[in-house]
Amino acid sequence: MSRATLALLFLMCATARYVDADEASLTSAQEHGRKLFHSTCVYCHGERVWGTFALAQRLGPNRALLEKRNDLVADYVRSVIRAGVGGMPSYRRTELSDADADAIVSYLTRLNPRK
Repeated sequence: MSRATLALLFLMCATARYVDADEASLTSAQEHGRKLFHSTCVYCHGERVWGTFALAQRLGPNRALLEKRNDLVADYVRSVIRAGVGGMPSYRRTELSDADADAIVSYLTRLNPRK
């Protein structure tokens, strides 16, 4: 197999997205939040990235993956987005609108039965 073919296969595998049952039941706001999370936050808060490893060391492995947590509270997530915490920077309204921040909040709190 040529190097170009291998590179193309690697790129296809690296960018492949698998839809799970949870994604099929997202509201439009949550879907928008998922897309924003994956374009803005996943670089530090996704699986197998440094930010998640650092969170796992501090919080424990079950709490590091934000997308899989069922205890996130909307007000807390919103305040962390706006004010930052630890090594996470704050996001100004010029960088992330209130509507976009609310969509991310909606997505990250979707698994919390008490919200």
